[in-house]
Order: sequence, then structure tokens, then C-alpha cells
Amino acid sequence: MTWRQIVDRSHGHIEKLAPTFRDRVGKWYAELLAKRIPVLVYCSVRTPKEQDELYAIGRSKKGTKVTNAKGTPVAQSFHCYGRAIDAVPASRNTAGEYTLSWDDRTTYAVMDKVAEKHDMRTLTWERPHYEDGNFKDWRELAASESIGTRVAGKNRQAMQAENTGVSKSATKPVRKVGLRKP
Repeated sequence: MTWRQIVDRSHGHIEKLAPTFRDRVGKWYAELLAKRIPVLVYCSVRTPKEQDELYAIGRSKKGTKVTNAKGTPVAQSFHCYGRAIDAVPASRNTAGEYTLSWDDRTTYAVMDKVAEKHDMRTLTWERPHYEDGNFKDWRELAASESIGTRVAGKNRQAMQAENTGVSKSATKPVRKVGLRKP
């Protein structure tokens, strides 16, 4: 991987984030680049279906557990709300290419320190994960009507489009159902 590929791929993921978190992650990433620390942001937003697929690994699918967060019925991952990234340091090899350095504790320490300045936190049990530190947990994030409702709607549209084979922009709005009084 080249430096340009790392930066372009990372910026692509950063652009998908919720606006206020995207701005902070952008500043975090710019600060790391200014220090000439190559970091690849390899994941940002996930649909609830994608989150459930990850949750199944090590449970109903073979492999080692990769997450404790379910995608449905309520998204328990900050990724589903556009409020988390997964990032890994990269190091330059003798051929001038960059390889991922999953065990580079020194660089992770710098990444963590810079993240704190931008109200981002890490999870001790999930090393490459950084999330929005302005929310105590996923319950608080999901309850936030201004964020949770909007993101849930976008995720619902994406899932409808995926299930019907229709483009996201062509999906019909979900019909509101009134509750019948007893």
C-alpha cells in the first residue's frame, strides 16, 4: 500500500461519518498526518445487518469473536450511527510500501493521546476501535432523537434497497402506522 492509498481510503471512510464526529475525526487524522504517522482508517459506518454478521463470528459462524455489539433490534455499535472508526497504524517496509502494524503499541499510544483531544475514546477490548466520547454508551446514543432517528431511517432505507434490489434514492418512505386504542 502507498501513502496516498492509505490517505485516500481513510478519507473515504471519514467522509461517511456523522457530521460533528466527522469533523473531529478529520482533525484527529490531520494531526496524525502532520506528525507523519501513517494510519489507515479501514472501517467507519456499518448497517445493522453488517453489524449482525460481525456479531455472529465466534457464535453461529466459525472464528474468534470480533465484537460484543449486535446490530438488531437496536444497534449497539457506534458504527451503526456513524460515530465510530476502526484504524490501524502502518509502517514503511524496505521496498517503500506500507504494511499494517497491528501490534505497534507506540503508535497506538500516540493515536490514543491525539484522540482524547478530539473527544474520542478507545475500547480496551477492541484495540483498533475509536468512538465518539460525547456519548456514555450505545443506549444514550440510540436514545438521542436527533441522531438515532435520522441514522436509523438511513439504515432502514439502505436495508430496504438491499432487500428489494432498488437503489437507495428510489426507496419509498416507510408508512407510519397508528396505534389502535383499546
